[in-house]
Amino acid sequence: MTVRVPCTSCGAEILVDTAERTGGLCMPCKGGYRKNIEASKQYYEREKIERESPARKHWVWLVDKVYKSNTGFDDLSPQNQLYFAACLLEGDVYNGGFDQYFRNSSADYYSYAIQGLTDMGAVESCRLLVQAKELYFGQDSVPPTQGERLDYLRATADFEEIRNIKVEDIDANFYKDPDSFQERASKYAEKLHNGF
Repeated sequence: MTVRVPCTSCGAEILVDTAERTGGLCMPCKGGYRKNIEASKQYYEREKIERESPARKHWVWLVDKVYKSNTGFDDLSPQNQLYFAACLLEGDVYNGGFDQYFRNSSADYYSYAIQGLTDMGAVESCRLLVQAKELYFGQDSVPPTQGERLDYLRATADFEEIRNIKVEDIDANFYKDPDSFQERASKYAEKLHNGF
């Protein structure tokens, strides 16, 4: 039978031989990376909980429905269309700001995102989206396809430097999460999951 003793720092069971060589510490404590191991465990536990949440499951279902079926977005219920568009917006903006959003296909659903944010009660996020839209497209409507938006932005490239400077403030305000978007989206997804 192998004899083990507790690490003097974290309490993990270690071999007596290891304890003698390390002054009673397990190798992670001796190496100084025990905190990283514990932080990783906590991170993956939170990830697991999030992956199994109704909101996450609903999102995965929506993505599959939109991108892996012939009918796609058009076959979603109106509420699911709004939820999908608002979540696309949030993901793109957090990934690369409003510039990324308007340059990607996510902005094909701009009008749905406006309505989705409104339905979720994300008033400030909606205001920031409209503010960014006006910076990029002025009083014109958002062109409905990615290609048309890119053409529009190329045609207005003289304003790109000014746009980039001004959009940084709008992005920064969005990143502050003024409406607690994830919380609102989770509640909305729960309603969708339960048949609204």
